[in-house]
Amino acid sequence: MPFHKVDPEEEIKKSIERYPGLEIYMKQVDTQYKLIKSLVEFRKSTGITQEEVAERSGLTQQMVSRMEKVDYSPTLESFLKYMLALGLEVKIEENIFMLHRR
Repeated sequence: MPFHKVDPEEEIKKSIERYPGLEIYMKQVDTQYKLIKSLVEFRKSTGITQEEVAERSGLTQQMVSRMEKVDYSPTLESFLKYMLALGLEVKIEENIFMLHRR
């Protein structure tokens, strides 16, 4: 059977048409990935180790490591502990969520 070229963007559009909830799920996963990636980059840029995050947050180092992986979805409680251990807080203004350093 010969191979044919596939346009990934077109295939995604077709899948979204077939499965309406897929678009929301894809946005959620993308947002979660970007948020966790930015927190890990922040942690590394400040020189804070996973062990230090664990000590400050009450989480284990293994939990911190798992949270920093793309395929893991932490609980809100664990996520907030991680964030607070980095010296960050969520600030809600006019229905806009932002991360700020404390």
